[in-house]
Order: sequence, then C-alpha cells, then structure tokens
Amino acid sequence: MVGAGWVARQHAAGIAAVCGGRADVVAVCDPDPAAREAFAAQHPGVEPFASVEDLLDRAGGGAGVDVLLVLTPPAVRDEVVDPALDRGVALLVEKPFAGSGAHAAELVRRAEAARVPLAVSQNFRWYPEQAWLAAALRAEELGPLHLLEHRSFQDRPQAPGVWRAEQERLEMAIFSVHLIDRLQWLAPSPPRTVSALTRRDPASGLPGEQLAALLVSFDDGLVATMTSSWRARGLPTQQLRADGEHGSARTSREHPMAGPASGQLQLRGGEVRSSSFVDAGPVTRAHLSYGSSTAALLDALDAGVEPAHSGRDNLRTMGIMDAAYLSASRGGTAVDVTEALGGEALAGPGAVWR
Repeated sequence: MVGAGWVARQHAAGIAAVCGGRADVVAVCDPDPAAREAFAAQHPGVEPFASVEDLLDRAGGGAGVDVLLVLTPPAVRDEVVDPALDRGVALLVEKPFAGSGAHAAELVRRAEAARVPLAVSQNFRWYPEQAWLAAALRAEELGPLHLLEHRSFQDRPQAPGVWRAEQERLEMAIFSVHLIDRLQWLAPSPPRTVSALTRRDPASGLPGEQLAALLVSFDDGLVATMTSSWRARGLPTQQLRADGEHGSARTSREHPMAGPASGQLQLRGGEVRSSSFVDAGPVTRAHLSYGSSTAALLDALDAGVEPAHSGRDNLRTMGIMDAAYLSASRGGTAVDVTEALGGEALAGPGAVWR
C-alpha cells in the first residue's frame, strides 16, 4: 500500500474480511514517518518504507509485490504509478486515477502497452443495494432504460489544513466521482455529452466546488442526471433510480457509506417489491466494498482477463467527470466526452454488469 492514512485502514480491513488467505498486506509506504510506523504497528508483519522505489525493490526481502494499492492524494499519484508501470506491478488506484481525462487515457495506453493490469478502486459499486439493482437490470425486467437519476445530499464541511481543503476540484473529484461511476457502470452504452453546473460555498473559504449538477447523454439515447451537494444542512439521503420501458427501480440509504439501505422495484401496474440491507458486526459495508474491489482485481489476475473496474472501463467515468468540469467552466454548455479525454474515443459495449 502507498499511503498510510484513513483509506489505507479501510482497504486493509476489507482485504482481511473479503480476501481471506488470497492476499496479504506486506508493505506500506508513506513519506510521513509517524503515519507509516503507526500503520505498521497496527498491522503486524507489514514493512514500512519511506519511498515507493524502496518498497518495490525491497518489500518481502526483495521478493517483490504482486499488487500495488495507490492510496495517495490525487496530485502525487503519478509518482507512484510511474515506477509501478516501469516494474510491471499490477495496480489498484484510488479514484480519480488521474488528474485529467486526457492523462487518464495516456495512463491506460501506457499500462496496456506494458501489459500491466490497472484497476480503479470504484468501491461504491460493491454496496449490496447496488448489486441488487444491477441484478434487476441484468434480468431485464425493467425493459430498455431511458433514465438514470442519482442524488446525494449531505452536510460535509472540510476541516482546514488537510489536503482536501486545498483542492480546486473538490466535491466531484473526491465524492461524486463514485456516483458518476455508478451511472456509467449501469448504462448499456458509452457516454456522449455532459452539461454541468457547479457551485462553491463562499462562506467556506474552500477553493473547490461543494455542489454539482450533471446531465449526461449516452449513445443509445439514455439520459442520466446527477445532483450531489455537501451543503445540505438537513435531510441527508442517497438515492439511485432507474426507469425503463416496463418499470422502475430505486435504491436508498441515508449515509453514503454506512447504515441500512433499501431497494424497491415496481413493474407497470404491479406491486412494489422491496429489499433491505443492513450492516452486521464491526466489519461495515464500506470495509466489504473496499475488499471486494481488491478481490475483483485478484479474480481478473487469476483468470488472465481485464478487470471489470479497469482503467479502460473507468475512462467512461473520467470522461464524464472531466467533461462536467469543462462544461461548468463554460457556463453549462454541453461538452463531448471525447474532448474531455483528449481525443480518446470510447468504443464497445457498456454495462459491465452484463
């Protein structure tokens, strides 16, 4: 693991819960000696390193590592990804996996040329209510989709002095990139254009946005909307809705990463069918989602196939997000996703859940 902060602890707990004996965390790297030593002390057998080069050269007594989890702030991820690509080490990178859509496309091309597996930790795909929704879409009960709608409202101030408080790309790049990823993951075809508006809270003193509203068109005519706000002072909620020709389905939860969730499905003229999902025990759904992200990469490595959450797949997510930032900077004008990816065209089917 590179990065020894909060998210590293979530990944470690998830790997222990989901991956069993398939994977061991053997080393951690962080330039902050207190952070890396504290992580190593909490996880016996983990070697601490000050630099990623030392980790890659010396971890496990020089035997090397199989997978590198890149858990750093976005601005320094290239400092980790580049040496891993040079050494042919498989990568699982926190989102967003690059600073721009064009750079994301470049990294994907480099990884594919070097035959290095590259996955993106879009762990929000692995929440149980989302698996339930994906299964409903896979069964095609709703018929052809014409609308996806994702809404998130939370009160999420950022403490001064931490790296997030300095980011000009804030809410979308830190949080609702997960929501964008869910939309493109469920969509049967690639995204085409994005219109977006963002807003910041002047009283917060933060340079980045705390509210984003998107309208996304897809190649097959599907429309997706996303509204995500960190300025909701009450009534927090997270909802994802799918409308098809024959019916509708939705998922709901109050907290984005913990607590109970529910799902409802209704075919036209039929009864509402409901499911509920609750956390059980000290291992939360968030932990399981992080561990499932790693497990999915391990499954792909074992099978010799591209992971479902590959960098190539995640170009759809990066394209939507970067197009949204471009659109917001132009007053909401529609932006083509290909422009946001520096000319990289998205081809092939979507909907990895199929």
